[in-house]
Amino acid sequence: MTMGAGLPQITPAEHSPGATPAVATLWVSAGVVTLLGLSWRFSGGGMDAQSTCWLAVTLLSILGGCAALGWLRRASVGPTAPQLMLLLGALGMAGGLWWDTGAGGFAAVAALCLSEPLDLAATLSLHWEHLPMMHIGMIAAGLATGPLLRSLRRGCRRQFCARLAQNLVCSGWMVTGMAAGALVFTHLAAQVGGGPPMAMLGGMFSGMVWGMVASVSLYRTWVRISAGGN
Repeated sequence: MTMGAGLPQITPAEHSPGATPAVATLWVSAGVVTLLGLSWRFSGGGMDAQSTCWLAVTLLSILGGCAALGWLRRASVGPTAPQLMLLLGALGMAGGLWWDTGAGGFAAVAALCLSEPLDLAATLSLHWEHLPMMHIGMIAAGLATGPLLRSLRRGCRRQFCARLAQNLVCSGWMVTGMAAGALVFTHLAAQVGGGPPMAMLGGMFSGMVWGMVASVSLYRTWVRISAGGN
């Protein structure tokens, strides 16, 4: 990706059908799924029939989101900036959630989200109140993508998505996606007679993945529209 006329230009390599190695998408997917499993374990969750069902739904959602992200941003080597940011964000999210769980935050949020219907604004507020380190960890780890890529790839200094402003936008979408995912999953759980905390945790991880997909999709649409108007 190169800069021109104030906007990053999409290079042919990014659109080549074989440009993105499938192994990068699988690697990121495996990392996110592993962090989901670790988060569920240290949050004290069990694996009854309902939890297993919601775990399966979450896995399908995460795999679908990672596949969509790999299709949207294709590169010739290794994981792309959005993929790496997603993986680092998931790592920071899991670490922060571990801290919040020790303070009773996860149990409190799960009880509230699964007991009464909430809108998106109320869910965001509730999550920030009881799970602050989860959000801080996700944002901080995600913002490390820029410096990390610039140290590993010399050409990455020219990538717009590696800049702080773009990473902040992506972080905002992931935070919103986490709340929206939890809201959707807990609403679905209520429709089928209630659900375990796994429904909320799965919704947060799925929402984070699809929040990144939404961010990249909207950004690429903006680039195309802007380039077409020049």
